[in-house]
Amino acid sequence: MALTLFNDPFMSEMDRAMNRMLSSFGMPAARSTATLNWPMDIFRPVMGTTAGTASMPMDIIETPTAYELHADTPGMTPEDVKVELHEGVLTVSGNRKVAREDKDAQGKVWRSERSAYSFARSFTLPENVNADNICATIDKGVLKVCVPKMETEPKPEPKRITVTGA
Repeated sequence: MALTLFNDPFMSEMDRAMNRMLSSFGMPAARSTATLNWPMDIFRPVMGTTAGTASMPMDIIETPTAYELHADTPGMTPEDVKVELHEGVLTVSGNRKVAREDKDAQGKVWRSERSAYSFARSFTLPENVNADNICATIDKGVLKVCVPKMETEPKPEPKRITVTGA
């Protein structure tokens, strides 16, 4: 049974409308102001979790010899992450699974906030990459994709042609 802090039907409807709007944009639901499920909702974060999909934030760093992509992938193994290159587009995707149980060693689970999710991000690579030597590693929950650069011949500078009269 939920302990009701505010029993305002208008506010409850506003919460539901806001959550529907946020979910239509793939965003997490806002915290409800209408009810508090005692005692565990006092520990709930202000924003909820995404429903099964996530946009994985990534850093892209250019060094003199390569492009490096870094992403936090907590709890993922190399088998959970896929890196593909197709027609100059690098796609990084992953799927995190969480085993859930109704009971732990001590008894009933009161709250389970860890969730399974998947993500996919794609990036168009510049022309000067060595596609044959791309490598990816996961170490301590961080995915690192290294895209080496290759030497390219400098493009010739435009040459001005003098126009003369006949």
